[in-house]
Amino acid sequence: MNLDIAVVGGGVSGAYSAWRLQQEKGADAKIALFEYSDRIGGRLYSVTMPGLPHVKAEVGGMRYIPDEHLMVAGLVDHLKIPTRDFPMGAPPPVGSNCNLFYLRGKHLRLHELADPDKVPYNLAWSERGLGPTNLQVQVMNNIYPNLGSLSLCDQMKIKVFGKPIWKYGFWDLMYRVLSNEGYQFMKDAGGYDANVANANAVTQLPATEYSDNTKFLTLRDGYDQLPLTLVRQFEQMPGGIPKDQRVQMNHRLAEIVIGPGEYPYTLIFEPTTTEDGKTEATHATAIKVYAKKVILAMPRRSLELIKSRFFENPWLKANIPSVLIQSAFKLFLAYERPWWRSLGLVAGRSVTDLPVRQIYYFGTEGEQEGGLPFMNSLLMASYNDISTVPFWKGLETGEPFQGYRPSCLEAGVREYVPKTEFPATAEMVYVANKQVAQVHALPEIPAPYSAVYHSWNEDPYGGGWHEWKANYRLDEIMCRMRKPVENEDIHIVGEAYSYGQGWVEGALDTAESTLQEFFGLKRPVWLKKNYPLMPNPCPGCGDLEGCVEFKDPGGKVLDAVTPNCLKPVEEG
Repeated sequence: MNLDIAVVGGGVSGAYSAWRLQQEKGADAKIALFEYSDRIGGRLYSVTMPGLPHVKAEVGGMRYIPDEHLMVAGLVDHLKIPTRDFPMGAPPPVGSNCNLFYLRGKHLRLHELADPDKVPYNLAWSERGLGPTNLQVQVMNNIYPNLGSLSLCDQMKIKVFGKPIWKYGFWDLMYRVLSNEGYQFMKDAGGYDANVANANAVTQLPATEYSDNTKFLTLRDGYDQLPLTLVRQFEQMPGGIPKDQRVQMNHRLAEIVIGPGEYPYTLIFEPTTTEDGKTEATHATAIKVYAKKVILAMPRRSLELIKSRFFENPWLKANIPSVLIQSAFKLFLAYERPWWRSLGLVAGRSVTDLPVRQIYYFGTEGEQEGGLPFMNSLLMASYNDISTVPFWKGLETGEPFQGYRPSCLEAGVREYVPKTEFPATAEMVYVANKQVAQVHALPEIPAPYSAVYHSWNEDPYGGGWHEWKANYRLDEIMCRMRKPVENEDIHIVGEAYSYGQGWVEGALDTAESTLQEFFGLKRPVWLKKNYPLMPNPCPGCGDLEGCVEFKDPGGKVLDAVTPNCLKPVEEG
């Protein structure tokens, strides 16, 4: 197969890139999308559990902020994909003040986190009376007032304790300005280890973009409907290759061979097979594809698994490791009734320092538009990352959880647990249910009738999301990573090397800016005119006038896509 552009990776950035390119390049363009597994979506993965066809278990990304994630919101509206609210407990009548925190063996409600006499942490006097988010805001303002309101360019120029703030890991910096008890309180009560991980302080310190009052949306039929819709439309567009060859599933990119000629890139794919969600190599004959240009829409670990002299480029080799790969997993349990509502818990989450960490409450099937008249409901019994993931990895082996037939399912149904890559074990479900009961101060809760578990640690993903490491100029790297080797038409897009790590917005932003900058695509009509794409306008200050320098004092033309604000800051 000879291609103008090969897009590798069937996640949201790959699906978007193929869709946009075919749409803009027209019927003669030869574009194909390649995916390692049998599933489009990448780390967007919506699972339908028995008896809950309208309440999706989102084992990957699950929501977006319409007022901030403007690319996602604009694209969803343009594609006319139905949405619904993703309530986090506020505003009333749902309410979030009653949501639970179970920390160091003590039960609290959300509003009690501001009561220093009830919080079981030996906080410094300046830290008392603040919840985890407000404590982080106070620390940020003590280091540099209103840091979160500054552009990335200005943040990169700030020095604290004698060196640029981007050279600090967040934990290293907190050691200087926060008590250990204060840091542990932020970690435990915040719910995510990643929010206080030792990632680059520039991105970690202003991590206050949302609260329990933030409005979230999700897609009515599952968040993976976004990449699925893009791929369906891509397959149906007029193009230079047959429609049934546009999307090649079960293709693992093993090697890129670079050579001369019209098609300089030989992509060597290993065929894979997927059974019950698990994808493995088949050891069948490798498939060769020839391309003029390549887009690698892949996370860091997937890139590291590709063999090619492309990755031996000194700059790329040094900067591929510039992001941390953060482990994460989710466990969903389905119950015949939402027993938690008797405790005043309707939506949002409860948080604990037990290994389950975060527990999210979802509605009943009967409450959904078009839902069946049943009270069965869904609980995300565990959403955790980094330090607590090994606890659950230790429970992955053993007898699989079988579940039981709830009253909402007809007698002929025999499969009560979805078949997935990582089947929940009976012991895992038992332990999780026991911890959930402990968080809710109940001696016993009903047994779940179904469960679904997914870990993002294994290849080819490596983790659930990425965070910038300390000591790396993330502003420079995220711009250049889109075309990391000057003389090669190989591009890297996705969430990993973006300013919106962990969000679909970051994946789309890097993809769209790459398509405009290096493939000549025009700005889409549905994207708001004031949306600051990277790097045009500048990702830091949003200003091209006075930021981009096209000539040096001697008149030599400089790289037009490297803003002054992204060039290294001299010490002193």
